[in-house]
Amino acid sequence: MKQPLTPTQLRTATPLLTRNQLKEWLGVSDMWVRYRLDEPGFVDACVIDIATAGSTLRKLRFPASAVATYLGIPADATPQLASAA
Repeated sequence: MKQPLTPTQLRTATPLLTRNQLKEWLGVSDMWVRYRLDEPGFVDACVIDIATAGSTLRKLRFPASAVATYLGIPADATPQLASAA
């Protein structure tokens, strides 16, 4: 897998989904996510690593709007950030 984006490289304000949240939203299996992580286009567009600098562990998150754009999902079907009241 190529090196994921870092949080500062994220281009839009969007919820960052965990792997489980991504699977629940899309209704897909863990294997589906694993296959996407082998796809350079998906990783380039839809994966960021929020692990602290120098960490040997990855902490992947998936920006909802980037995943929706990549997969062709309409914006109104995409998870949104909760607005502050």
